[in-house]
Amino acid sequence: MSENININDLEEGFYILGGESDYSPEGTVNPVNRRFPWWGWVILAIAVLTIIFLFFLQKGTTTKGEGEVQEISSVEESSDDIEAWFNNTDVSLPPCTIISDTLLDNIHLRIITPYNTVPKLHVGTLDTSDADIVFAALAADIGYDKGQIIGPFVCEGEPLSWGGGRKLGYCAIIDGNITLGVAENSPLFEEATESEGYFFRQYPAVDNGVMVENNPKNASFRRALCVLDGEVCIVATTDRVLMNDFSSTLVKLGVKNAIFLVGSTADGWYRTSDGKFCRLGSKIIKDSPNINYIVFCAE
Repeated sequence: MSENININDLEEGFYILGGESDYSPEGTVNPVNRRFPWWGWVILAIAVLTIIFLFFLQKGTTTKGEGEVQEISSVEESSDDIEAWFNNTDVSLPPCTIISDTLLDNIHLRIITPYNTVPKLHVGTLDTSDADIVFAALAADIGYDKGQIIGPFVCEGEPLSWGGGRKLGYCAIIDGNITLGVAENSPLFEEATESEGYFFRQYPAVDNGVMVENNPKNASFRRALCVLDGEVCIVATTDRVLMNDFSSTLVKLGVKNAIFLVGSTADGWYRTSDGKFCRLGSKIIKDSPNINYIVFCAE
């Protein structure tokens, strides 16, 4: 691409080429300009016109080049804005979760992948004996002072919270499909409202394969809702780790997008393919009407 010419530099060039004024302050002819031959003025004029011509020619070429780059950039941004939606299906399995454990960066990870389920959000307590619930975990945070849901939250098309907090990670569920992303503003909040869908925000962990740093410095049991190998899953640690260490490990695991879920010893459970009930945490919050879960239920 041609290099841009700074118009200020060009104006400065005109100033140098023009030299002193044709008349002295007293109104007498400047002797320096008086000795300047007429053909010199002709050459100078030709030079100035040539510079102006080349400037606009180069400017036109540069503008065309920038337009081409912008067009490519616009296409790339548009492709990034196209959400990838997920719903794991395996006809060989009943509605269940498949569990795999791995050790990475000396952190024990449990990968929980739900199959043949419908994701949704639920507000209020859950019945752990409901066999249709294949996976459940706390989703959005609740404020300590007023017990309100922190951040925008939509449940079955009804907005229950509009703002609060600075969590840039989001999860949207529309027509039984789920997507994750990181953005300050997302049109999916309105889309979930209009389509009786679901939406909530949490701390981001991974954005397009790049870890996202967060401020909390305490070590705790971590959970994240992730996109891994083209499927949505939940990755939990069995060790207490820092948020940023967990995010970095998720990237090394191959996670493309991820947002945190409420971790530590917060309530949560899953059911395996043989129907076994397994708990994620033991701390059950009973007194808050705004306690909320992300659940994957049997279709």
